[in-house]
Amino acid sequence: MRQPPRDPRRGIFTRPVIGLMLTGGIWSTLVNLGLFGGLLAAGRPVEHAMVLTFLSLVLIQFFKAYSFRSERHSLLRRPFANRWLNLAILWELLLLGLIIYLPLLQQAFGTYDLTLADWGLAVAAAATVLPVMELAKLLTRRLAR
Repeated sequence: MRQPPRDPRRGIFTRPVIGLMLTGGIWSTLVNLGLFGGLLAAGRPVEHAMVLTFLSLVLIQFFKAYSFRSERHSLLRRPFANRWLNLAILWELLLLGLIIYLPLLQQAFGTYDLTLADWGLAVAAAATVLPVMELAKLLTRRLAR
């Protein structure tokens, strides 16, 4: 309510928004391909690499959802202010946990139990999108001047 209304003739997909979407998508691709390849190179079974990459892919989308709340403002500015987004992410984390740990869903999705270290690796890989998106927003703000 502190900002003037958006011009109704201006579309949602502005140049800055498209730039952020491309940045996030390209980074997500690089991170997940790197994670998958790194796990295979480390001798992990392909099934394990697939489940860990799936987890990283989903988590990176959660981080991007928080980052995309604003095309200009930093994620650090009231990061959990959107209650509905927080609830949606918690719900999705519950579903993700069920897919990974519930035997019926493990069979359907081809997943299996992951360790805490696996989760740590996936979260760390996914979290790399945050500084990339913050840098992209900084560049967007500087170019808008």
